[in-house]
Amino acid sequence: QYSAPVQQSAESQAPHSQVVSAEASAQAPSSYTQDQIDKAWTEHTAPNAMKYYYNGITKESTYTRPSALTRATLDSSGSKWVAYTDAASGKTYYSDGTKTTWEKPEGFQEPAALTENKDDKPPKKKRKVTQQKPSRFSSKAEAIAAFKGLLLAKDIQPTTKWNEASKACSSDSRWEACEILTQGERKQALAEYQTKRANELRDLERQERMRAKDAFTELLTEVLPNLDTFNPMSSRLTEMRDSLSKDDRFYAVEDEKTRESLFLEFCEEVRKRDERKRRSRKREAKDSFFALLKERQEKGKLSFASTWSSFFASLDDKYKTDSRFQVSSAMSDSDRELYFSDFVIELQAEEDEKRRRIRDARRRAEKAQREAYRDLLIKLAVDSKIVPSTRWRNIEDVIANESAFKAMQDQGREAPRELFQDFIDEWNDVYRRDRSFLSRLLQSSSNKKGTKVTAESKFDDFTKELLDHAAFSPDQYSTTRQILNHDDPVSSARIYFNELVSEAKEDMSKFSRRHSRRGSVKDDSSEDEGEIIEDGEIEDIVQIKEQTDIITQENTSSPNVQQMANSDVNDQ
Repeated sequence: QYSAPVQQSAESQAPHSQVVSAEASAQAPSSYTQDQIDKAWTEHTAPNAMKYYYNGITKESTYTRPSALTRATLDSSGSKWVAYTDAASGKTYYSDGTKTTWEKPEGFQEPAALTENKDDKPPKKKRKVTQQKPSRFSSKAEAIAAFKGLLLAKDIQPTTKWNEASKACSSDSRWEACEILTQGERKQALAEYQTKRANELRDLERQERMRAKDAFTELLTEVLPNLDTFNPMSSRLTEMRDSLSKDDRFYAVEDEKTRESLFLEFCEEVRKRDERKRRSRKREAKDSFFALLKERQEKGKLSFASTWSSFFASLDDKYKTDSRFQVSSAMSDSDRELYFSDFVIELQAEEDEKRRRIRDARRRAEKAQREAYRDLLIKLAVDSKIVPSTRWRNIEDVIANESAFKAMQDQGREAPRELFQDFIDEWNDVYRRDRSFLSRLLQSSSNKKGTKVTAESKFDDFTKELLDHAAFSPDQYSTTRQILNHDDPVSSARIYFNELVSEAKEDMSKFSRRHSRRGSVKDDSSEDEGEIIEDGEIEDIVQIKEQTDIITQENTSSPNVQQMANSDVNDQ
């Protein structure tokens, strides 16, 4: 099936017009020959009974008979040139389907019927050709608009056929004025007018239905709310019909089903509107009651610990008769208690939030105070004022004037001591483990040379000897490096070295005092004629004399060593 074509604007078969087959060949694919394109034209009948032609190759359609079909008809009858009459001037022109000329071509043969008529009948006189009257329209677009206006004035309906439309308009002077348009252009204009007119009529019909529905809804709005028998939850249109049918707007809607549907929609809208009003009244009553509770709270008569019974007992006659407190259709007695509970719950939540924020602030402050106090202990450890064996009674007076110590006392009288003890215990555990390892390392069998720490030993030499002893075992070497590099708060290797130096100084001090006593006894006793002193003792005495001053000075300048010695004495 093929759709009806759109009428071409140019006059067909005129000498100045293009040939249809030439236009078709321009649009056809290059794989087809001109002969194939010409043979592709077929004739069809549109739904409005008009003949139209369609080319299956170029997909072109037209109301004008293509020259290819005419040429094919002539070829079948043995003639090539065909005579035509120009509709505008009345002159005869000739065409073979490809060429068009006003002059009679050579070899043109008129049909036999025409020849016989010429022989039988006398020649007719030439009619006088009158010039065409000038058109009142400046363009075809203006003529098409005028033609559509004529159709509208004649009230041509969208279903009117062409023949009926032409009969209705042919007697009008505007019909003749539109002779600038061909018949095909007029039919095309009629089709466009009918399509547009059909849409307009549908819009008018829809608007009319909307106006009828609006009028019926307006009737329901005016009448039903004033009827005592009307109930939007249970009423039916049949029950309200007698009250509504007295008004002409009731019959604006012709369909009874449409009336019933509009009635149900109206009842549903009334129910929703009533529900919205009821909720609005309850919301206003609740807001007013909350305002009363807020007022009592500001006066100190209501708190997060209040109960309904205590609150009710605290009200005087003024508040009990207040419209915000009284029971109404919008607020029942149970609603009042519920609103009161919600208000108290909000107060409790606010109080809990305040307490939580206070606790958080206190915890953050206490944490900062503990960190500051721990930083103070680390500083004392770095300055060798405390060691893992330090006791609280030995250091309390030293840090009593520190701000961090006083801040910790705000958390509790025993808080500074407890935190100090935790710090020392943790440090002492690490030190004892590291000291045990270093002691075993120095006493291991691989240490053939032996290590002896004296009062004059240096920590760098001690560190080097430790690494030398641990070099025989990768695990021991790695552990030794970790101990030497771990300085939180002070390296265990340095503390152990200080202990060894302190022990060496103590031994030298004891040995010096023992020989001093021996010397005084020798001077005082007349019985001792002389004492035999061994060579080793002589060397020790010389070394002790050389280091006596060093020991005295270092003992006074090394509080950590003296403190560790005092701690050992106290432990004993």
